[in-house]
Amino acid sequence: MRRAPARLSLVAAVASALVCAAACGAAPSATPPSPTPAPVASTPAPTTATSPSASHVVTLPASPSASPSPAVGASPPASPAVIEDETLLSILPAAVSGVALMPEPDAFVAATADPGFGEDVASAAFATAFDGADLASGVVAKLRPGRYSEAMFRDWRDTYDAGACGQAGGVSGHAQAQLGGRTVDITTCNAGLRVYHVWLPQRDVIVSLFSLGDRRFGEQVMAGLRP
Repeated sequence: MRRAPARLSLVAAVASALVCAAACGAAPSATPPSPTPAPVASTPAPTTATSPSASHVVTLPASPSASPSPAVGASPPASPAVIEDETLLSILPAAVSGVALMPEPDAFVAATADPGFGEDVASAAFATAFDGADLASGVVAKLRPGRYSEAMFRDWRDTYDAGACGQAGGVSGHAQAQLGGRTVDITTCNAGLRVYHVWLPQRDVIVSLFSLGDRRFGEQVMAGLRP
């Protein structure tokens, strides 16, 4: 068992809200909810490629239980500021199936409200493409120098998946696929929603997004990345 990072709790909460909005047939809400940590267990995937070994992740409180509680009324611990940089969205295709990918500044505000988000992320931007029953929504996050590692990326994926699949029946499996000439990690949720993650080392950037609908906006985004 390993600890999933609290730094993504609000990203996961935003994912949950948008998934719920899409599943109900409504446009994504402009006001993200408060974060709600959720456990997730991953299992082998029956999809496009050989799945990694099963592992179990439990979302724990942001601080170990042995740590002293902050004083009543105390400010949350400071973390480095995260810059909202919508130029990062140029990495994404401008549109999928004729539907534009639009900035989601409210999602950025929610994510950066987590004081731990800036530990890994120097700048970020969120975007959404939404058309009827089809949705793709996600984040382009530029990491701080030296923060990336395989373990960090694995925890990032697990925590993001927990938020996205939490409103879609839970995680049913994991796989990898080649999209746009890159290896993309794909998580499948029980209700058919898919979550996509890719690391772009040349830009020190992670792109994570989730997708609903028959037009598979998520695959189109990942295949059309322009790093």
